[in-house]
Amino acid sequence: MAKQAILLYNCSGPQWTKLHQMMMMLRFRIRVITPDRYHLSLEELAAGKGEAGDAQEAIPESMMVFCGVGQPQLEAILNAIHLAKLPPIPLKAVLTESNRTWNSLQLREELLKEREELEKQQSEV
Repeated sequence: MAKQAILLYNCSGPQWTKLHQMMMMLRFRIRVITPDRYHLSLEELAAGKGEAGDAQEAIPESMMVFCGVGQPQLEAILNAIHLAKLPPIPLKAVLTESNRTWNSLQLREELLKEREELEKQQSEV
């Protein structure tokens, strides 16, 4: 599996400077994923491999994928993001054996389905 890296989508600009600084202090490799790389697998993106292709339509929301990150580190990162009062990142995932071959758009679709299902379950309570 990939070395420690964080894939970031729509997390650039002045409001995200603090996030980038935090990730560098924690020694995580940051990979800002642009629409011309959406066709590559998550595993390729995490490793910094693959050639750019035709630009896809940009993912509208912010998305973050944790690659090679253990549970304690993940909790520390999420807590630091919360404490730093960064803008919300609605879509978050961890690179797994199951999703490593997916491209960015496939991952986004799955995350949106999961979020919809959770919202549906919560509204039924």
